[in-house]
Amino acid sequence: MITVTTDDKQVITAYLDAVGTLAVDDVAPLFHEEGRLVLPYAPAGVPEEVAGRTAIHDYFSALPQMVGALNFSGYRIRATEVPGEYVVRYTSDATMRATGASYRNTYITTVTVTDGKIAELTEFFDPIRLVEALGGKVLPPGSPASQSAQPQSAEIGSTS
Repeated sequence: MITVTTDDKQVITAYLDAVGTLAVDDVAPLFHEEGRLVLPYAPAGVPEEVAGRTAIHDYFSALPQMVGALNFSGYRIRATEVPGEYVVRYTSDATMRATGASYRNTYITTVTVTDGKIAELTEFFDPIRLVEALGGKVLPPGSPASQSAQPQSAEIGSTS
Protein backbone atom coordinates (compact mmCIF):
# COMPACT_ATOMS: atom_id res chain seq x y z
CA MET A 1 0.00 0.00 0.00
CA ILE A 2 1.25 3.47 -0.94
CA THR A 3 0.99 5.89 1.99
CA VAL A 4 1.89 9.43 2.92
CA THR A 5 4.57 9.44 5.61
CA THR A 6 3.83 11.53 8.68
CA ASP A 7 7.05 13.55 8.34
CA ASP A 8 6.45 14.32 4.66
CA LYS A 9 2.84 15.26 5.35
CA GLN A 10 4.02 17.67 8.05
CA VAL A 11 6.44 19.37 5.63
CA ILE A 12 3.80 19.69 2.90
CA THR A 13 1.17 20.96 5.33
CA ALA A 14 3.66 23.43 6.84
CA TYR A 15 4.35 24.78 3.34
CA LEU A 16 0.64 25.19 2.54
CA ASP A 17 -0.07 26.77 5.92
CA ALA A 18 2.86 29.22 5.59
CA VAL A 19 2.01 30.32 2.05
CA GLY A 20 -1.72 30.37 2.75
CA THR A 21 -1.30 32.69 5.73
CA LEU A 22 1.52 34.71 4.12
CA ALA A 23 4.02 33.64 6.79
CA VAL A 24 6.61 34.06 4.05
CA ASP A 25 9.68 33.78 6.29
CA ASP A 26 8.58 30.25 7.15
CA VAL A 27 8.46 29.04 3.52
CA ALA A 28 12.08 28.93 2.29
CA PRO A 29 13.43 26.91 5.28
CA LEU A 30 11.09 24.08 4.23
CA PHE A 31 13.05 23.71 0.96
CA HIS A 32 16.43 22.10 0.36
CA GLU A 33 19.20 24.62 -0.23
CA GLU A 34 18.98 23.79 -3.96
CA GLY A 35 15.19 23.32 -3.93
CA ARG A 36 13.04 24.32 -6.87
CA LEU A 37 9.63 25.95 -7.17
CA VAL A 38 8.15 25.38 -10.64
CA LEU A 39 5.09 27.25 -11.95
CA PRO A 40 4.54 25.93 -15.50
CA TYR A 41 1.27 27.86 -16.02
CA ALA A 42 2.53 31.16 -14.65
CA PRO A 43 1.25 34.20 -16.57
CA ALA A 44 3.63 36.74 -18.09
CA GLY A 45 5.62 38.53 -15.43
CA VAL A 46 5.70 35.56 -13.05
CA PRO A 47 8.78 33.32 -13.23
CA GLU A 48 8.17 29.75 -14.34
CA GLU A 49 10.96 28.47 -12.12
CA VAL A 50 12.59 29.68 -8.94
CA ALA A 51 15.69 27.76 -7.86
CA GLY A 52 17.53 27.87 -4.56
CA ARG A 53 16.38 28.68 -1.06
CA THR A 54 17.38 32.36 -1.25
CA ALA A 55 15.52 32.91 -4.54
CA ILE A 56 12.49 31.09 -3.13
CA HIS A 57 12.53 33.38 -0.09
CA ASP A 58 12.76 36.46 -2.33
CA TYR A 59 9.87 35.22 -4.50
CA PHE A 60 7.53 34.63 -1.57
CA SER A 61 8.58 37.87 0.18
CA ALA A 62 6.87 39.84 -2.62
CA LEU A 63 3.58 37.95 -2.27
CA PRO A 64 2.02 39.98 0.60
CA GLN A 65 2.28 43.16 -1.50
CA MET A 66 0.11 41.57 -4.20
CA VAL A 67 -2.49 39.52 -2.33
CA GLY A 68 -4.09 39.13 1.08
CA ALA A 69 -3.96 35.79 2.88
CA LEU A 70 -4.59 33.00 0.37
CA ASN A 71 -6.53 30.95 2.91
CA PHE A 72 -5.56 27.59 1.42
CA SER A 73 -7.97 24.86 2.41
CA GLY A 74 -9.20 21.40 1.51
CA TYR A 75 -5.74 19.80 1.50
CA ARG A 76 -5.72 16.37 -0.14
CA ILE A 77 -2.30 14.74 -0.13
CA ARG A 78 -1.78 11.55 -2.12
CA ALA A 79 1.39 9.47 -2.31
CA THR A 80 2.65 8.21 -5.67
CA GLU A 81 4.51 5.00 -6.48
CA VAL A 82 7.80 6.83 -5.97
CA PRO A 83 8.77 7.26 -2.30
CA GLY A 84 8.75 10.93 -1.30
CA GLU A 85 6.65 12.07 -4.27
CA TYR A 86 3.14 13.41 -3.68
CA VAL A 87 0.21 14.96 -5.49
CA VAL A 88 -1.60 17.63 -3.49
CA ARG A 89 -4.92 19.34 -4.19
CA TYR A 90 -6.13 22.48 -2.42
CA THR A 91 -8.03 25.71 -2.98
CA SER A 92 -7.49 29.39 -2.26
CA ASP A 93 -9.83 32.22 -1.32
CA ALA A 94 -8.11 35.60 -1.26
CA THR A 95 -8.42 39.27 -2.19
CA MET A 96 -6.00 41.04 -4.52
CA ARG A 97 -4.57 44.17 -2.93
CA ALA A 98 -4.37 46.31 -6.10
CA THR A 99 -7.90 45.64 -7.33
CA GLY A 100 -9.84 44.46 -4.29
CA ALA A 101 -11.05 41.60 -6.49
CA SER A 102 -11.70 38.13 -5.16
CA TYR A 103 -9.15 35.50 -6.15
CA ARG A 104 -10.21 31.88 -5.88
CA ASN A 105 -8.37 29.03 -7.49
CA THR A 106 -7.87 25.28 -7.35
CA TYR A 107 -4.33 23.92 -7.35
CA ILE A 108 -2.80 20.59 -8.23
CA THR A 109 0.76 20.42 -6.95
CA THR A 110 3.42 17.76 -7.17
CA VAL A 111 5.88 17.74 -4.29
CA THR A 112 9.11 15.80 -3.89
CA VAL A 113 10.30 15.54 -0.28
CA THR A 114 13.77 14.18 0.54
CA ASP A 115 15.45 14.16 3.93
CA GLY A 116 12.57 16.12 5.44
CA LYS A 117 12.80 19.06 3.01
CA ILE A 118 11.06 19.98 -0.23
CA ALA A 119 13.36 19.23 -3.16
CA GLU A 120 10.86 20.30 -5.82
CA LEU A 121 7.36 21.71 -5.78
CA THR A 122 5.48 22.15 -9.06
CA GLU A 123 2.22 24.08 -8.78
CA PHE A 124 -0.47 23.95 -11.45
CA PHE A 125 -3.27 26.53 -11.29
CA ASP A 126 -5.63 28.41 -13.62
CA PRO A 127 -3.65 31.52 -14.63
CA ILE A 128 -6.75 33.15 -16.15
CA ARG A 129 -8.28 33.47 -12.68
CA LEU A 130 -5.12 35.25 -11.50
CA VAL A 131 -5.00 37.60 -14.50
CA GLU A 132 -8.67 38.52 -14.07
CA ALA A 133 -8.28 39.10 -10.32
CA LEU A 134 -5.44 41.49 -11.15
CA GLY A 135 -7.77 43.44 -13.46
CA GLY A 136 -6.77 41.88 -16.78
CA LYS A 137 -8.94 40.19 -19.36
CA VAL A 138 -8.41 37.05 -21.38
CA LEU A 139 -10.53 36.98 -24.53
CA PRO A 140 -10.68 34.25 -27.14
CA PRO A 141 -9.54 35.25 -30.63
CA GLY A 142 -12.42 36.32 -32.83
CA SER A 143 -14.77 37.20 -29.97
CA PRO A 144 -16.62 40.52 -30.44
CA ALA A 145 -14.89 42.00 -27.40
CA SER A 146 -11.42 41.07 -28.67
CA GLN A 147 -12.14 42.55 -32.12
CA SER A 148 -13.30 45.86 -30.66
CA ALA A 149 -10.33 46.11 -28.33
CA GLN A 150 -7.62 47.99 -30.17
CA PRO A 151 -4.09 47.99 -28.85
CA GLN A 152 -3.16 51.31 -27.32
CA SER A 153 0.29 52.75 -27.24
CA ALA A 154 1.81 55.78 -25.68
CA GLU A 155 5.18 57.37 -26.06
CA ILE A 156 7.10 58.76 -23.16
CA GLY A 157 6.94 62.53 -23.28
CA SER A 158 4.02 62.71 -25.73
CA THR A 159 1.25 65.19 -25.01
CA SER A 160 -1.57 63.34 -26.72
